[in-house]
Amino acid sequence: MGPVSNRQPNAFHRAFPAREFFRGSARSVLFWSLFNGLLLTLILVDLFLIIDLLNHRGKITVRGEQNVLALQDIRSVEAPVIVPEQEAKPENELDEAGPDEAKSEEGPGKSAEIEKGNTETPAPENPNYLILTDTGILPSVWWVQVKYQNGILKQLYQRFPLLQENQSALFTLILVALVLASLRVLIRWRSRQLSLKISRHVSMTLRSMIHRQALRLGPGDLSGKETDQAFNLFIKDVEVVENGVFQWVYRMSQHPVTLLILFLFAVSIDWRLTFQCVIPLAAAWYFLLQYRKNYELQHAKTLVSIESELSLLAENLRSTRLVRGYGMEIVEHDRFQKHLEKYSENTTNLKRVEGWVHRIARGLAVFCSCLVIFLVGYKVLLNPESLPFSAAILIVGIFSFFYLPVNGLYELIGVRSGANIAASSVYRYLNKIPEVSQAVGAKFLEPLSQALQFENVSYRLSSQEPEILSGFDLKIPAGTSTAFVSLEALAPRAASYLIPRFIEPKSGRVLMDGEDSAWVTLESLRAEAIYVGGNDLCLTGTVKENIRCGDERYSLQEVIAASKEVRAHQFVQNLPQGYETALGQNGEELTIGECFRLGLARALLRKPALLIIEEPEGPLDEDTKTLLEDTYSRIFQNRTIFIIPSRITTLRNADQVVLIHEGKVEAVDTQANLLKKSALYRHWEYTRFNQFRHLQEPSNGR
Repeated sequence: MGPVSNRQPNAFHRAFPAREFFRGSARSVLFWSLFNGLLLTLILVDLFLIIDLLNHRGKITVRGEQNVLALQDIRSVEAPVIVPEQEAKPENELDEAGPDEAKSEEGPGKSAEIEKGNTETPAPENPNYLILTDTGILPSVWWVQVKYQNGILKQLYQRFPLLQENQSALFTLILVALVLASLRVLIRWRSRQLSLKISRHVSMTLRSMIHRQALRLGPGDLSGKETDQAFNLFIKDVEVVENGVFQWVYRMSQHPVTLLILFLFAVSIDWRLTFQCVIPLAAAWYFLLQYRKNYELQHAKTLVSIESELSLLAENLRSTRLVRGYGMEIVEHDRFQKHLEKYSENTTNLKRVEGWVHRIARGLAVFCSCLVIFLVGYKVLLNPESLPFSAAILIVGIFSFFYLPVNGLYELIGVRSGANIAASSVYRYLNKIPEVSQAVGAKFLEPLSQALQFENVSYRLSSQEPEILSGFDLKIPAGTSTAFVSLEALAPRAASYLIPRFIEPKSGRVLMDGEDSAWVTLESLRAEAIYVGGNDLCLTGTVKENIRCGDERYSLQEVIAASKEVRAHQFVQNLPQGYETALGQNGEELTIGECFRLGLARALLRKPALLIIEEPEGPLDEDTKTLLEDTYSRIFQNRTIFIIPSRITTLRNADQVVLIHEGKVEAVDTQANLLKKSALYRHWEYTRFNQFRHLQEPSNGR
């Protein structure tokens, strides 16, 4: 991993680079989005035909010999119905505009007038009228032919007889709309699945990286903070990144294409009207965005003020003794009422601002809707020949559909920002360098046979925190049992972690038979110095797999022998499938003591020369308490033992107890001697084991 700044401005881009948009599944999403846009275009055309069919009812009137011939060519018929030239043009009739000034008839009830010749306007010289009814989508075909000189609809009309009659045309168009809409749903589902596949791949990659990093950093986590951080990153932050990638791929492939198609379709109908509508709509949207930004800033400031006032109000509840003791009831009441009124005022202002935001948003929506309807309606009234009523309705619908993709892209900004913050946290964790690494040319470590020595060791968690160990000097003979105790909870654990090199000393050395542990291989060191944590959980798997830890070299007989040595065989045999019983999630749940005994069996199976035991902090079951004495008496023989005790009996059985205070060795002796000689040790033992240690002391009035 390369170095990344603390702010991680491109963390999201690092998780999902822009070039990935044109590779693999993301490229497929783009392809399906384009196909989805094509279907949207067909649906819009289909809606236009449906609206126009309902508007004209399949009736068309044209004038002029050339128009009659052109319409005859579209219908592929030889004998059109021609009204004699003596019949006058009906009053207020709108003829279809054509190459020879043909005009389309509008409005219901005019067919009868045409047939009767009921009009106040004299017929023009040598007029030829062609009146057709029940022609399906022919009026739409004629308008498209005249406006765009495009013959696609003409060919469809000629090849599909179902489009040539009103009822069959309406049924066919509705059926086509349903089919196209169903295809769009399927394509959107497919795009969604591909987007999910991409986001899951990103999340799996990040989780694999976090897992590897946790294995590198986790052993040195004294306080458990890094483990908690890794867990939160693994569960929460990666999920935020996953959702961000999904939304980014899915919306960025869908919404821009949709907006482009809607815009181009509106432009194709009437480009002047489209720009007349788009410009004020864009200005209104920009104003709303700026208002939202100002609102968010004001909202954040108001929330801070509200929290401050609440803190002051709550603080008054803790000063009742002072108030009553010094007779400050009136002053305190006035002060409380002042803060309470300010809190109420801030809360009211917050609600007022929120209300204004909603009202302005609704007002802009109503204004934009009225503006679009006015502009479109004015164009229809001004020049109905160039913009049929059906096309006008479609333009209004298109501008209504603009809201969803535009708002989706706006929301995507916030989604990406949140995903970028989460990705920054992930990459900051991944960029941490483990403090323990194997030296070049490291030696193989032989089992401990003489002594283990801490030589002026110092250790701290970070440069901002105090030292846990400072000038720590200690020499322990091999083959003895030693207990580490301290008022500082992390000190015994830090001393124990230094032995298998889970952590590195900031200064000083840890020597094994005179050999610096920093210059031996980690594999040989941790094979001879095994750590058994009291709070270690069982792995997900069978009992046998938990004890083997994936090492197939150990047979079932060896696993059973190790279990018997720590007195775990009996409870394992009582499990439903014995050593094949599944543990962990969806398996058997063991007690703390049973997990601890399995941990001891796991360590003893490897026959280490040095064993480090951290006893569980939680309460042990009675079986474990009874059996541990016998277990320790056997496993303590012929090996070096370091133990962090949680039971007084363990201290009594240890060969020596090391008392650590302020990072240094305060005393080394048996438990009985320390109890007599060291007041500090007596205090420690009291705070840990005295049965009255949890009783509350009488209140001193503070």
